[in-house]
Amino acid sequence: MKTAESVKYLKDNLDSENISIAIVLGSGLSFLEDEMDGATHIKTSGIPNYPRSTVKGHKGTITTGSYKGKKIMILAGRVHYYEGYTYDQVVFPVDILAGLGVKKLLLTNAAGGINKNFGPGTMVALEKYIAPFSPRYKDPVTEPYSKELNRLLKNAAQRTNNRIENGCYAYMTGPSFETKAEIKYLGLLGADTVGMSTVPETVRAKELGLEAACISRVSNFAAGLTGGPLSHTEVLEAGKSSQEGFISLLKEFVTLL
Repeated sequence: MKTAESVKYLKDNLDSENISIAIVLGSGLSFLEDEMDGATHIKTSGIPNYPRSTVKGHKGTITTGSYKGKKIMILAGRVHYYEGYTYDQVVFPVDILAGLGVKKLLLTNAAGGINKNFGPGTMVALEKYIAPFSPRYKDPVTEPYSKELNRLLKNAAQRTNNRIENGCYAYMTGPSFETKAEIKYLGLLGADTVGMSTVPETVRAKELGLEAACISRVSNFAAGLTGGPLSHTEVLEAGKSSQEGFISLLKEFVTLL
């Protein structure tokens, strides 16, 4: 019932039919919200039952419109488990997307870099993840990310002269940044990036039959790799500084759908 109320609200207030892809933006990231043809915006705070983000850098808006003839939906502002929400609340936006008939989902996040070859600004197309605190859903998600969407991301990167790597994301619940010991441990397990989002949404999307991909954009080296302290402000500033390449890649990706 809660999902049905929210879906109805979006249908009544947004042009939400025949969406080619939905894109969820991470901390400090933006994309096309003001450049789409026929764009309409709503605040997530007005959507019935929709959880409110309490984190700086998450705007709390949903926008629909067209770009190069492709209908897209942009969700700017997610919620996290560490904000005190349940997993069902964290993945509620994915439930709504499924209710609207959306079939493709691109997740993005700002992450700490564990792989020393992936410095700040590096974009990583996720192929797998590590989740010590895994969401409790039935599907083990043996292949969580779409090979086809990842192929399109690679093509878009080549066409726009952007660097994009393949990698593994480590999901931690937060809210604190990871310790040096935890980063060393995650690196030994094969993690390239680390953050506090994305995996619950990935699992839910897989469970509901959505085709999903994720770009994890390195905002800073993780604890112990530079010797300096970490801050959320650094994450937001790094997001702004490498925005141009990120946007150009996503624009090309949308045209290739």
